[in-house]
Amino acid sequence: MIVASGPIERIGGQVRRDLRADPYLVVILLVAALLACFWVWHRVPNFVTWDERDRLLDSLVVYSSLIEDPSLASLRESVAWGRAPFGATFYLYTLAVLPVVVLALLLGEGGALAGVHSLNVEYGYFETWQATPAWIWTGSLVATRLVNACLAVGSVYLTYRLGTALRDRATGRLAAALLAVTFGLAMLAHEAGEDVPALFALLLALYLLVRSVQTGSRRRFLEASAAGGLAVAFKLTAGLIVPVIGLGYLLRARRDDRPLPDALRRPRLLVGGAATGAAVIALGFPTLLVGHVDLVIERFVGQSAGRAGVALGPDAPTWWWFLRGYLASFGLPLTAAGIAGVLASIAALRPGSGDRATASPTDRDARILLLALLAAFLAVLSGWHDVRPHHLLPTLPLVALLTADALARFRDRRPPLGGPLIAVLLVTTAAFAGVGVAGYATTPRDAATDWLDRTAPENATMATYHHGFDETAVPHRMSVAHRWGPASHEDRNVTCPEYVQLSYENLLYLRDVPPAQREAGVRRNVSRRAAYVRGLLEGDYAYEVAVEFGPRPPNYVPQRPTPGSLVDILPMGLTPRNDFYGDEQELGPGQYVVILVRDGACSKPVPAW
Repeated sequence: MIVASGPIERIGGQVRRDLRADPYLVVILLVAALLACFWVWHRVPNFVTWDERDRLLDSLVVYSSLIEDPSLASLRESVAWGRAPFGATFYLYTLAVLPVVVLALLLGEGGALAGVHSLNVEYGYFETWQATPAWIWTGSLVATRLVNACLAVGSVYLTYRLGTALRDRATGRLAAALLAVTFGLAMLAHEAGEDVPALFALLLALYLLVRSVQTGSRRRFLEASAAGGLAVAFKLTAGLIVPVIGLGYLLRARRDDRPLPDALRRPRLLVGGAATGAAVIALGFPTLLVGHVDLVIERFVGQSAGRAGVALGPDAPTWWWFLRGYLASFGLPLTAAGIAGVLASIAALRPGSGDRATASPTDRDARILLLALLAAFLAVLSGWHDVRPHHLLPTLPLVALLTADALARFRDRRPPLGGPLIAVLLVTTAAFAGVGVAGYATTPRDAATDWLDRTAPENATMATYHHGFDETAVPHRMSVAHRWGPASHEDRNVTCPEYVQLSYENLLYLRDVPPAQREAGVRRNVSRRAAYVRGLLEGDYAYEVAVEFGPRPPNYVPQRPTPGSLVDILPMGLTPRNDFYGDEQELGPGQYVVILVRDGACSKPVPAW
């Protein structure tokens, strides 16, 4: 406790000083908290992404195994369970759901919790989800999402600190305000994943690094290395902070007028930082601590090496993926301002630039570190097949900081234009985020789930056509007949269920587009599945449309932006909650649901899916 109390007291003291010195900061943090926490219970007791499901199961499986068999062997095997060693999120969410586990034991529900680890992978662990009391899932999901919301607010505060170190409190305030009203951050705070925790650790490492360059503090450098290691333990792409930490070491050596060859020949501090970061990374992977070294190596080497080739979305130019991700996260006005702000920050580094003549060397070094980290992320992500908003999350505060810095300089030079421009950016970005977050209160899948819960008889069965139940609207009590999975499961399908549910993803088979423009999940058996979906909607299979939730696509055919088209993606920056690909949250049009009810005898055979 004595060791931990020092940093905690120092952090608390800094926060109190900032709140006293800047009365606007508390407003910014409250706005960030409101956007991150609003309707955070959406979709519970169901999951919003399969990543959220897997990370929550990682923690609950360990508790379940230890309740049934409190032994070291049980701990070792349950920690190693999972799709992949996800690192420090295990610690975070294991602590977050602990109150739910304790409450379950106190209420005598330990038996139900103990059964969680007896997992049946079929239909996304549907059997396990349905056999476990709904309140356990609800409590666990809300707890883990609230942790993400707190870390999102913490990321806004760290952006404030970075802006203050970059230039002054006004710049920090503006950067924090821009990030606080960014829909991309608020959206990812509404799910339990690793992206927001990794962002918080990454910004902490960057801030400590900037302060170590400014002050020459060896302790700050080692703390930056430790925070960087924690960021890597949360998400491997955060490892891009490592070369930036090395750059910070060289920048400090230059400020000390220390020859760079000498700094590289005697890099005791650099080696100490590397050792500190490596130790934190090792401790951050519980799978490694219980002896499963091979799984961690596979995560670092095998999965990371193959990540660039993973193609979940359509074939499209890299710029298209980047631009649609930033438009969906920032909105159009801030995306345009962000591009201009980053370019202006690069220009400010040129020898003889006006900014260089007025800014302190510390400001310049901080700007170099921000640009270096942003460039590292953009360079790595540009080699991936597709890039989505959660991949771009680490770059959002960097863009906000560089934009705030450029706007502050512009306001100093042209006050009549700078002030109104900043006001317009804040208002339009806040409106974009506000509309997006408000949509969590009226999601089509939640409405469809409520309708089924009220309307469907107790013994009713519903057919769905998805990889897992988290992609459907299904009450916790309802039986599901799914047509996805190994052939050995086909005899479990009900041939004539009371209900059939079709989703936006099912309707994608109706689109007449080349295979290269289809996402990975809708590339197989397209003609056969399209004919079946159209036949269902037109009443060829003894079903009629009972109810729809969300805006129906024209003639049930979704309209998606043409890959590579600039004109088609510009509206994504005007209306939030867009249609994403892959493992993003399905929002807006992506949550469209149509439920059909049987209105006669099922005489026509159903084709294989």
